[in-house]
Amino acid sequence: MIDTLLVKGPLGPHQTHHGKRLAQMSLGRFSSEKSKPTVTYVNSPLTGAQMEVRYWVEQAGGLWIATASVRIPLASATIGQNYAHAGPADIELEKRCAGQLAKIALTACGFSQDEIDNFIKHTSTDLLELTWHTETKSRNAQRNLMKRTREAFDSLRALSSRHDAFVRDVDFREKNNACGLLVTLKTGDEFRQYQKYDQVVAKMNKGKSKYAVAPSIRPRAKELLDAIDTHDRNEIILGADTLAKLGLSHPATWTPESLRGAIDWFWCTVGLNVEGSFDPAAIGDAARQTLTRYEAGEAVEQSLSAVTFTRHRQEILAAGGPDIDPRAAGLGDKLKSVGRQLSYDKRWRVPSEFRDLVLCDVTAPAIIEDLKQGLEYVWEGVVPDISDAPTRDAWLARWSKFVQSERLWDQQFGIQALVPQGA
Repeated sequence: MIDTLLVKGPLGPHQTHHGKRLAQMSLGRFSSEKSKPTVTYVNSPLTGAQMEVRYWVEQAGGLWIATASVRIPLASATIGQNYAHAGPADIELEKRCAGQLAKIALTACGFSQDEIDNFIKHTSTDLLELTWHTETKSRNAQRNLMKRTREAFDSLRALSSRHDAFVRDVDFREKNNACGLLVTLKTGDEFRQYQKYDQVVAKMNKGKSKYAVAPSIRPRAKELLDAIDTHDRNEIILGADTLAKLGLSHPATWTPESLRGAIDWFWCTVGLNVEGSFDPAAIGDAARQTLTRYEAGEAVEQSLSAVTFTRHRQEILAAGGPDIDPRAAGLGDKLKSVGRQLSYDKRWRVPSEFRDLVLCDVTAPAIIEDLKQGLEYVWEGVVPDISDAPTRDAWLARWSKFVQSERLWDQQFGIQALVPQGA
């Protein structure tokens, strides 16, 4: 369900050593030079997928507070593929994986355990990407669905002069016979739809890198790609303001019900949630009179002020009535058709034979345990008690490589607390 998330939070008072392990950007002019933190990339110790850490300082209550953000491509950083995702039933496991990865990324940047705990406790979400697939029967059906989705959002964008129309921009692109749709709302939230398979096998190196799979997944990647060959992938990207409005800023509030509510909110906001009956009693007398005149064929938009027309239109739509804007003629049926076909309830469910390839109840418990053991190894040098020697050696090799690549136990650049005795 979760594709990518971006969380930020306070670490505590600014410390001079904070910049020691962060990537720095140097700016020079006239023989003078200054540096400032930039994006620090930390590779997931499980799959090698890149996480991004940013650092800055904010003033609060007369103190300079160190603040950080962590961007996590959750599926890629845990299971090693971004082709398919599980559903809302596994959200608690996804949250725990994300929490462990955030701790690892911040540890790699040299922050203390207390600072990381403070970050986790007070974190807020700046971006949350929720994804699902719509299955179609053929490539033609796949492209036709994308075409109808584009037409629906184009029609909604045509109503943008109304303050109650929320679609700001619709960007449709086609390259190498692959289509992509990006819809931006006036709230800043976004909806993306594209043909996942085409994007995965794009000829561009950037595309190959972004959608590369971990070595453990690679032998079965083609099976999964074949299964989603004719799917349209849907992504809702919610920003900080919307998440705060919905009460979803802190990951602790994410449940199957609350995230499903966020999807429903988006669907209602853009006008794709058109199910339900019309209740005339839910609108006021003035709006009811406007509706009666509209149904009699009168051009009510010409006789009412823009403010009054918008208010009556909102009342009627909220009650489940027709859209009285003349530019919306015939749009209701189009939205109803697209909204129904793309609805989250009709999403493609990952078959049982592929459950071991996605982040879910089959795979997540072992991943969470691995990440916990890895953190203990990083901080204390403790190797987990794994009875099978080859498995233990593989685990140790992987985490030792992470420690070495991040120079976590380096006497010069490491924080002393990170260096185990005798290391």
